[in-house]
Amino acid sequence: MKQGLGIALICMAMALCGCSNEKAPEQPQKIPSFTLSPSEKEALVVYYKDLLSAEGLADKAVKLAEDEVMNVIKGGGGSITLATIIDKAKNECLRTVGSLAKASVPEALPPELKSLLSEGKNDLVAAYKAYAESFEAINNFVAEKSPMALLEYRKKNSEARELFGKATGKLNQIMVASGVSQ
Repeated sequence: MKQGLGIALICMAMALCGCSNEKAPEQPQKIPSFTLSPSEKEALVVYYKDLLSAEGLADKAVKLAEDEVMNVIKGGGGSITLATIIDKAKNECLRTVGSLAKASVPEALPPELKSLLSEGKNDLVAAYKAYAESFEAINNFVAEKSPMALLEYRKKNSEARELFGKATGKLNQIMVASGVSQ
């Protein structure tokens, strides 16, 4: 029994900390400056704050779950609340996906800006879907001790981080290009 658990933990550590074939992050495209009226700026700020509030709790849940998973991987011992924390993070990510999908880009904004905002929002939605899938994979690992589930967690978590970075980078660039301070 101890050997099986030891092998599973070693496989988990190797899968999460080992070499990967991840590609280097793409350079974000330069977003041109936008001149917006005061009402358009206000609409942009409201939309941006709506996105941030929709994903705020999920972001905290993701960080807590990732910290707990890494603690277990590093040999800090299995938390009796690991499954609960991961389930809550997964559910919060799925709730956020629904909230973000419902958020509509303000019609008052220029078409180019609306398109960029839609892309950023879609990347956030995809990121939180990938986080939810990664938490499902880690739950499968905990239940089945399958190294393949651990590899799936790593893949989905990496994908989620990449999408999240892309989305936040794009949204921040949009705010700067629009002359709106965050």
